[in-house]
Amino acid sequence: MRVSRMTVAIALVVFVAVPMVLIAGGGREAPAEDVTSIRLGLWGAEAAINAYNENSLGIENVFPDVRIDMQPSPSSQEFWNTLPGRIAAGTAPDILQLTNEGAFEYIDAGLFIPIGDLLEEAGLSMDDFSESALDIWSVDGELYGIPVSVGPAMFFINVDMWEDAGLGEYPTTWEEVEEAAHALTTSNRHGLIINIHPFHLTNYVLSHGGGWGYGRTIATEENRRGLNTVVRMFEAGVAVSPQQAGFGWDGEVFSNRAAAMSTGGHWYKAFLSNAAPDLNWVAIPMPQGGAIASTSHSEAIVVLRDATDRTAAVKAAYYLAREEALENLMINASINPARPALSSQYYEVNPEFQAVQPYVQYGQDFGYPAETSRFIDVLVRAMEEKILAGRATTTTEILDNLQAEFR
Repeated sequence: MRVSRMTVAIALVVFVAVPMVLIAGGGREAPAEDVTSIRLGLWGAEAAINAYNENSLGIENVFPDVRIDMQPSPSSQEFWNTLPGRIAAGTAPDILQLTNEGAFEYIDAGLFIPIGDLLEEAGLSMDDFSESALDIWSVDGELYGIPVSVGPAMFFINVDMWEDAGLGEYPTTWEEVEEAAHALTTSNRHGLIINIHPFHLTNYVLSHGGGWGYGRTIATEENRRGLNTVVRMFEAGVAVSPQQAGFGWDGEVFSNRAAAMSTGGHWYKAFLSNAAPDLNWVAIPMPQGGAIASTSHSEAIVVLRDATDRTAAVKAAYYLAREEALENLMINASINPARPALSSQYYEVNPEFQAVQPYVQYGQDFGYPAETSRFIDVLVRAMEEKILAGRATTTTEILDNLQAEFR
């Protein structure tokens, strides 16, 4: 497992969330003295946060000594930038919902703790969870998160734009994507969104047969071809970044019809249902550039090192990943549950993703080096300088410089 995060900086402003104790029926009351309030930190689409809010209710019926206080943040960047100050102030979460793209560096730094002994102490079994999801959240034989979901990245297309351009079958290769992007580009929209972000760049290199190899395989021909595909489509004027389009992230560009295609994931469905409910879209497997591959995302609940009560924290995390809770997230936030008993229903509940189902087996870890944040900063800065600022450098030079720094 290797994943990334936003840089943890010492925050000047401490974010203090007002705890809200949720009980069955949605009321509020002060917890009894023998009840531990566990603070849940999370961010994401409104639908997902609402689902977690519902899933936190009724925990006292299963674990009478535990309550869950919701502490949502407006963004992952806000959360990580304010976390040091919140830890110092004693207001940091006890447990945290996040994806495997943002966890390994914190595990490596000891911010998240192994939970195997805590699960055993609480009498909780992980037998009903997906083996692939458990593998993603295990490091050196220790489990660090209770998995919520697992699923591959996808490629999204605006169906109306595609049909209006007179295009036929959906693309299966990046060459076909590039050809379609030319046909879809007009005076007021681009054919393709490419967010210059590690998630998206990693999907380009993986689908070209490459990957970061945890720092061992950065300067490879496959990675060069993946990044060259990105650069070529920007240079041809058929791709646009969110910054260039005036939006915060790729989903906003897509929902505002400023581009016709984008790499993305299951979170697009929940976002688009609120932001653009009338948008006609389709999700297909990641196009190939020499390999059938994409990233594999898994969400989980982790226990922070400074949790008030670690045993109570793992009980709360387990409750949030119970079957009923994951079914709610599957229906309302479009996640593929990490419990196989539910994941078999996923593509019935989310038929929009059925085309991707055969490709789940090709999902891969992100493979970032251990110094994840610095790797991401250097990679993104170099690609932005080349693409957005027109710096005269090659992808070979970018990758060679990265390889020299991260091994």
